[in-house]
Amino acid sequence: MRASTLEKILFIIFDCMANAMCIALFFPKYMEFAAIAVLIWVLVFLCAGLYRRWLLDSRTAHVLHILKTVCVIYCFAVAALFGDLFIPFISGNTGGNTLNTGDFFYDVQRITGYFFSVWFSVSIFRLLICKILRFFLNKGWGADCILLLGCTNEAREYSHLFQNNPQLGKKAIGIVEETEGHIKTFEGLQILGTYSDLPNLIKKNNVQAIVIAHRNSSEKKINEILYWVAHLPVQVYLVPSLWECAKNFKTSNQPTLVHTKELQELFVLNMPPWQATVKRIMDIIVAIFLLVITLPLLLITAIAIKLDSKGSVFYKQQRIGLYSRQFTIYKLRSMRSDAERNGPQWAKKNDSRITRVGKIIRKFRIDEIPQLLCVLKGDMSMVGPRPERAVFIEKLRKTIPFYASRLKMKPGLTGWAQVRHYYDNDIEDVKIKLGYDIYYLSNASILLDIQILIRTIYVVLTGKGAQ
Repeated sequence: MRASTLEKILFIIFDCMANAMCIALFFPKYMEFAAIAVLIWVLVFLCAGLYRRWLLDSRTAHVLHILKTVCVIYCFAVAALFGDLFIPFISGNTGGNTLNTGDFFYDVQRITGYFFSVWFSVSIFRLLICKILRFFLNKGWGADCILLLGCTNEAREYSHLFQNNPQLGKKAIGIVEETEGHIKTFEGLQILGTYSDLPNLIKKNNVQAIVIAHRNSSEKKINEILYWVAHLPVQVYLVPSLWECAKNFKTSNQPTLVHTKELQELFVLNMPPWQATVKRIMDIIVAIFLLVITLPLLLITAIAIKLDSKGSVFYKQQRIGLYSRQFTIYKLRSMRSDAERNGPQWAKKNDSRITRVGKIIRKFRIDEIPQLLCVLKGDMSMVGPRPERAVFIEKLRKTIPFYASRLKMKPGLTGWAQVRHYYDNDIEDVKIKLGYDIYYLSNASILLDIQILIRTIYVVLTGKGAQ
């Protein structure tokens, strides 16, 4: 088991223990509600990003982040429990009510003691867990497996860095070259293969990350590497540029090595952990709400489709999602049942395969509503790049640089590309929409999701870009 995985498991277990102990100490009469209280704390910590990887971060930053989270919840708790006591006095209408200051201060002290104990006990447990895990990392257990790409000076530096600093939790297991060469080892690391071997090497060795150890790598080289790995759940890092190294240069008798946190990760969804949690909760709530309110419309549309043309009401198709995971997408049928008798193809403007009812439901995106089931299942999100078929992905990733980066995101019912551009007619349209998808990948946030959902309402009501 990786140290990062065990870290999260232990954090959750000991957070629950710490909170249960504090409830038993300060509110023993309410122990029957302890399970609910502990669950609420875990959810709050999850949204606050306290279950991301903290093992390599500053202990002070970790403790202060816990304190900040606890203080926010403390303020909400005090306001909820005692806020109504002050309202009559603020308005000047006490109605003969008096505030029992003795009981009030006793309750506040007890609640303050409880929250302080939560912070203290959670912090102590977490610091002990991190210390123990760092001990095991120093012994060589639980490190993330890393592949270094290229027999370069940078590969040599990072190999030494990981080897001499096992507490970083990263272990270089081998080198991968662009083409097959004559040498078999480099700096004590075995050369395991070429770029085309990356998918098998990553799966076989349970690799968590690769480092492109070519300083100032060209777009062509990066795209070639991404072609082989972008569909896999693996982090892709670039070594910092020469300018980044210059900024971090320090006069020393030791060779300058760039810390691992300064590696530049390519195409990572730039959304804080707490926002990712809120995004999933929002997906579920919005999907259920839309399914309920559109149910009458779905029934009417289903009848119209059945009366208009032969074939089933619903249309299902295999699409590719996050990290190339295949899933089934559901739509209301808008084309003839034999629409793809000549093979897969994009819809075109004034496409003759589209039925009379299909023209209407495609214009107002009604055919997309059943995909809300995919959102509930977790195969899709409300916002993200549109899922594509495997046959098109294989074609497009060969011809469009960085197209495979879309597989680093969960596909969405709508997205930045959908509200900013039209349906795909050709490769040029795909290139334009890819730019929007990469923008979303780099700037993802709850506020951007809300903006996209609002724009989607406009697109649906106006039929903008439909075909």
